[in-house]
Amino acid sequence: MSGFQTRKKAILIALNSDTPDKSPKGYVDEPLLPLIILINNHADYVTTSSCSGRICTYLEGMDENVADGTDHTEGKDENGEDEEDEEDEDMRTEEGYAQNTSLAAVEASKRAKGGQWLYVSHDPVPMDQHLDNNEALDRWTIDTLFGPEASRVVTVDQDPAQGVQPPNLALSQLVYFKFEPMILHIEASSLPAAKTFLNYSLFSGYRNSGILPSAKRTMLAIRSTLKIDTPIAYVHRGTDRIQLMVTLPYLRGLLELSNDKFRMNVAQMQRFEQHLQHKLVGVDPTAPSKPKIGDQGTWEDKDARRERKRREGMERKRILEAQRLVAAATLAPSVAQEAELERLQQLDISEKEDVSEA
Repeated sequence: MSGFQTRKKAILIALNSDTPDKSPKGYVDEPLLPLIILINNHADYVTTSSCSGRICTYLEGMDENVADGTDHTEGKDENGEDEEDEEDEDMRTEEGYAQNTSLAAVEASKRAKGGQWLYVSHDPVPMDQHLDNNEALDRWTIDTLFGPEASRVVTVDQDPAQGVQPPNLALSQLVYFKFEPMILHIEASSLPAAKTFLNYSLFSGYRNSGILPSAKRTMLAIRSTLKIDTPIAYVHRGTDRIQLMVTLPYLRGLLELSNDKFRMNVAQMQRFEQHLQHKLVGVDPTAPSKPKIGDQGTWEDKDARRERKRREGMERKRILEAQRLVAAATLAPSVAQEAELERLQQLDISEKEDVSEA
């Protein structure tokens, strides 16, 4: 068994188990199940990670000691604790921000410390809440997008003297609004197989897809360009408040735009699945078929399929019963006619007997 086959077997076992995976949700997004099953059923491919699409806000992390370019061992006591007092440390940090010109170091420090997901939704966000109440609508917008950090948010109109742009945006801890479309990471059995799948993806509109360089595996990333990734706020270092850089109506506009992109994302996924059905399985998407979907065109698990089959069986039984009743109603006059004929025959016999006796 090759290394690819060994890894694929382990991945499929994990997918079929009840143990949560390493994603924040802990399981595969339901809209992606038909696509994942289709890909994994092919001998040359296996999915390694996936997301059907999401709307989110993300507070990036930042290690200020790394960002200001200082030595992490200098100024430590024998226990590894800082020798300087808090005032000196704050001054050193501010000087480091002012003097540092290495944006790469700052970005690396943000990634190293890690960030915080303030809001994540794998479905379109309902926008019909509190439409008649502007104050409640503003509160809903902040609570939704900033979640556990909503109390730290300062809007543009709340602090006009502070301004909406930090002294140096590139060196600041930012909050991003994101719409991320479907992404699939796939391992292929060989480079030719990867190139073939990449062509299928590009044809289906996933123009941001590509083969990932790796010494041990042949990996693909399948992505579209339906993306939003924009800063909307920053953390003020003096107050530790989250200062909005845009208005609340602008944030709601981003949500509405993301909802539209969600619908485009789902339609693109469906076209991709149809194209793969044709290329990987040889099924013509325009021909009648029996895919593993329900009567509404959505994915169904075994319980939903059992319920659908039960409804279909009851409907067939109802039709057969109706046909039987129609047939019975059609035959009923003939039976009556036979009974009448027999009565007339008996009457005729009686009359003949009366005549003979006379």
